[in-house]
Amino acid sequence: MTSISVRIDDSLLDDLENVERKYHIDRSEAIRRLLNKSMREWKIENALEDIKSHKKSVGKIAKECNLDKWEILTLLKEKNIDWNEYTKEDLEKDLSELK
Repeated sequence: MTSISVRIDDSLLDDLENVERKYHIDRSEAIRRLLNKSMREWKIENALEDIKSHKKSVGKIAKECNLDKWEILTLLKEKNIDWNEYTKEDLEKDLSELK
């Protein structure tokens, strides 16, 4: 495991201390949990943009985000991301990844 150091504003430190108290965890664990959650959300947001711009298939994104295709499709619908240009090639690629 690698250690890093970071400077944060006092208000962010107060928020971090609230997380520590609420979950009865130390600062390192609180930061790891928050960073993991934030990185997961970031990956998903960027993945959805990749789908929207047809850079990657739904299947590939699902695998990268550790989600199933239905979860990705649900997120696309929830976020009103129009990806109607889903081509026959996209479908074939997604179906081949199921095998």
